[in-house]
Amino acid sequence: MKKLIISCLLAVAAQVTMAQDAIPEFKNKVMMASKEQGLTNLDMTTLSRGSKGKMGKGTIFLKADGEHASVIYNTTTANDFIVKIEPEVDPESLITLYIFEVDNKSRIIVTGEVTRSGSKDITIPTAKLNFKKLQDGVYRITPAKPLAAGEYIFTVSQPVNLSLALDLKGFAFSVQ
Repeated sequence: MKKLIISCLLAVAAQVTMAQDAIPEFKNKVMMASKEQGLTNLDMTTLSRGSKGKMGKGTIFLKADGEHASVIYNTTTANDFIVKIEPEVDPESLITLYIFEVDNKSRIIVTGEVTRSGSKDITIPTAKLNFKKLQDGVYRITPAKPLAAGEYIFTVSQPVNLSLALDLKGFAFSVQ
């Protein structure tokens, strides 16, 4: 009986350890990590390019369909994010967290503006991130400041301001 109890305790301890150190199976995929649920997929989202204009002014943007991502990030729990990338690559050079604007039942990131007098400098809204190395090529990602309510998307190795790029893929979530 004593051996059975010890075996059960060891099995539970192994499961808890594995849940805390869960590693994504695939590279370049940002996932949400929580102690309760382990790894959770974020919404794989395709951003398509678009533009709109009025007399004398035009806006270029990236658009994701729908007002909200289905995955909710809870800022009051110990949720954070995890990613697996190529070893010996700086994650800050690859991973960006962009902040969406919600506009007419879609989420957009404005990447450029043009007026009659020429193009206008745009600051693309991003959130500063902290990275903690868990093992070679695996990093825990936490926002440097608490995220405000809104819509967000991670991109890996795909800056949104490349004018020649077509559709981009990212990993979206909501903060409520």
